[in-house]
Amino acid sequence: MTEPDEKPRHNRTALYPLYRELGAKIVPFAGYEMPLNFEGVVKEHINTRSSAGLFDVSHMGIVDVIPKDNISIDNVIDAAETITPSGIRELQVGSMRYALLTNDLGGVVDDCIVTRESNHLQFVINASRVQIDLGYLDSALSKYAQIKHRTDLAQLAIQGPKSEAILSRFGGDLPKLAFMEAMPFQIDNIECQVSRSGYTGEDGFEVIVRAENALQLAKLLLSNQDLHPCGLGARDSLRLEAGLCLYGHELNETTTPIEARLAWTIPKRRRDDMRFAGAETILSQRSNGASKLRVGIISLSKRPIREDAVLRTANGDEIGHITSGGFGPSCGHPVAMGYASAAYLDDQQPLIAHARGKEFPCRVATIPFTPHNYKRT
Repeated sequence: MTEPDEKPRHNRTALYPLYRELGAKIVPFAGYEMPLNFEGVVKEHINTRSSAGLFDVSHMGIVDVIPKDNISIDNVIDAAETITPSGIRELQVGSMRYALLTNDLGGVVDDCIVTRESNHLQFVINASRVQIDLGYLDSALSKYAQIKHRTDLAQLAIQGPKSEAILSRFGGDLPKLAFMEAMPFQIDNIECQVSRSGYTGEDGFEVIVRAENALQLAKLLLSNQDLHPCGLGARDSLRLEAGLCLYGHELNETTTPIEARLAWTIPKRRRDDMRFAGAETILSQRSNGASKLRVGIISLSKRPIREDAVLRTANGDEIGHITSGGFGPSCGHPVAMGYASAAYLDDQQPLIAHARGKEFPCRVATIPFTPHNYKRT
C-alpha cells in the first residue's frame, strides 16, 4: 500500500485521505487508487441493500458540452445524436438519460449518463474510457461546442432504501425528484447537484460537488449511522445482481446494443431517422435478431463462475463465454453474466462453464437477479 508520504503511482480522488482514515483496502483501478472495501464486500453489499452505502465515484469522467458563441443547444444536440442512438432531443432541463456512444460498426464506444442542463449537456463517462471518449466527443462536436473535462468536480453516490431520508434532512424538495432527474441542492451550505440515479439497482442519489468540498461532504454524510462507506467490491456485486453492464466486460467496441440487450435505449424516433453511427448494423440486428445475446447465468454449484469461463453444452459445443461473475450476497448463490449463441437461449438443457481446467454446471437465468427498486415517481 502506498504510504502517505510516498509519490502516488496512480491518481487519487479528493476522498483518498478518508480511505486511509477508515482503513480501506486500496487497489489500483482505472488509473486511480480506489477502495476495494472497508469492512468487507459482503457486509457493504448487504448494508446498501438494507440501509444505505456511500461510494466514491469521482474517478468517473464528468464532461460539459457547452455551445460555442452563436450556436444553439439544439445544434449541439443534433450533433451529439450522430454518435448515439439514444434520444437526447427529448430531454427537459434537469432530465437524464442512460446513453450509448456507438461507432460506425455498431459497437459500443462507451455507456454514459447524459444530463440536459439549462445551457449545455453534461456527460458522465467511464474512467477507463475518458481519453477515448473525449476524442470521440471532440471529433463529433468541436464545430459546435466546447468539450470541457471537469477535473475540478467530484462525485459521490448514496445508494439504498434509506438514502432519501439521509439526504432529506438537509431540506429541499428531494422526495419529489424522480428516477433520472437532477436538481441543484445544498448540503450544509455546500453547493452541489443531486440526481436520483445510481449503479446498484436500489433507490439512491449521485451528488456532484466541487472536489475541494468533497471530503467535508463525505464526512458530513457519514455522520449518519445509517450510511456506510462502501468500496469497488460491493459496487460490482450490487451491479451484477442488478444485471447492469460494466464497460470492458459486457460492453466493448465490437459488441452492439442489440447483443447487449440494450435496444430499449433506442427510441422509435432514432430508429426511424437512422442518423447515428452504426445504425445499419444495429437496426438490422434489431429487426432480424443477433447471433449472440447477453444472458444471466446461475451456477448450479456453490462455486462462482468467473470472467472468461467458456460456456459449452453437455455435448461439448462451445456457445459463449462469461463476462462477469461472482457471489450474489442478496441472492445467496453465485451469479454471472455473459454472451451465448441466441440459438441456445430457449433451450432448457444444462450448460457447463469451463475455466482453469474445472467444470461448473450452470444454466441460463433471467436478469436482473434481484428486482430493481428505483423510485419512478
